[in-house]
Amino acid sequence: MEACRSSTMIKAFSLCLVALGYVAAQSSNIKLEFVQSMWRHGERSALVDLYPIYEKDWIYGGGGLGELTAIGMGEMNDFGRLIRQRYVNTFNFLKPKYASKEVYVRSTDLNRTIISAMSMLYGMFPPSLYDIPNVDYPFTPFKWQPGLTFVPVHVDGPQQCAASQNCPCPRYDLLQARMLALPEVLPKFQQVVLLNRQIAPHYNLTTGIDTFYSYPDTWKCQRAYFNKTMYEKLPWYNEDLYYQSQTVYAPVKGFLEGNFQNSAVSNGLDVALEMKKVRAGVIINELYNRASEKFDCAELGENCTGYLKQLKFYGYSIHDNNVYAVLVALGIPNIADTIDGWPAYAAGIFLEFHRNTQTNERFFKVLYRSNANANIADVTTQVPMCNGAALCPFAALQNLANTIKPLPDITTLCNSPL
Repeated sequence: MEACRSSTMIKAFSLCLVALGYVAAQSSNIKLEFVQSMWRHGERSALVDLYPIYEKDWIYGGGGLGELTAIGMGEMNDFGRLIRQRYVNTFNFLKPKYASKEVYVRSTDLNRTIISAMSMLYGMFPPSLYDIPNVDYPFTPFKWQPGLTFVPVHVDGPQQCAASQNCPCPRYDLLQARMLALPEVLPKFQQVVLLNRQIAPHYNLTTGIDTFYSYPDTWKCQRAYFNKTMYEKLPWYNEDLYYQSQTVYAPVKGFLEGNFQNSAVSNGLDVALEMKKVRAGVIINELYNRASEKFDCAELGENCTGYLKQLKFYGYSIHDNNVYAVLVALGIPNIADTIDGWPAYAAGIFLEFHRNTQTNERFFKVLYRSNANANIADVTTQVPMCNGAALCPFAALQNLANTIKPLPDITTLCNSPL
């Protein structure tokens, strides 16, 4: 009997080893082909003047409203170092020094996103011994920092709404008006209006009170640098009021990017779906189409001659609402994990595209960095369309892209009535 048991155990153990070997073989066939990333800029100054702090007081990072601060530059430099750690040091995916055919970075046309991209790239490709004098940088002692190389940042024009998503869209304005008819939305907007009516008199506002939307974000910036001044000049201001401003506005900011907890159908129109089309539809389709072309190129091997043959990393330096719109489209908006709902400074999404080199099956992973102090975490299993899979079928992204694709194009759709 003991011999039989031993024999059975040995067979089971052998089968287990075979299974593990099969899994290992499968894993070894999975190759990372491409990475696309979107990130919010680092810490910035306030966007508007609001007593008692004005533009002249914002001296950080060159000075002015809406500018990246020195802390913001450091946050993005750290972000770049995390990218280097993962894709250069750990996966050996990117070269240790900048290679123009491997990396392409875009930015919206604002100083804070451009300098955020530059700061990130400085962390991603810092001065090092990999950089060769008079090849990668000029060898001019006391005039040029040894190893310092520049990486280009391509700035979007006014019509490139895939990254900025801030191009004029009359249909989006109509959708915002329509969503007020939803049972979920109106009470939240009423809370915002009531809070506005409480705050506005302190600033001596007599008009535009109900649409006085600037103070929650402005307070967030002011308290980081002028908290003492705020308490001295605003005797009615306190921490409870600050947190109330952030939490009251949070659900409304979610609605603006198509994040609803309940059915969002109004008079036969799916407001949530239509919001996603105009807010995330362009960038999701751009991400899918570029990855699909990259996969095709990888399968062709040496026969691929396009620019995607060597391209490995494509990045977007954008804004909190833009990153949030992608999270909403992916079905993971709550992963932002902030009190105001939208992603924190230096938060970022990564889409990794993997291929089975034997079967040519296509997969992708979703990773997220939640704030300036966090690491990059794999959240693929939390994405609903992936159904708990660690490697999400590429077809799931294709289905999402088709579902929220702006038809016939974003310009025509934005100028179409509901």
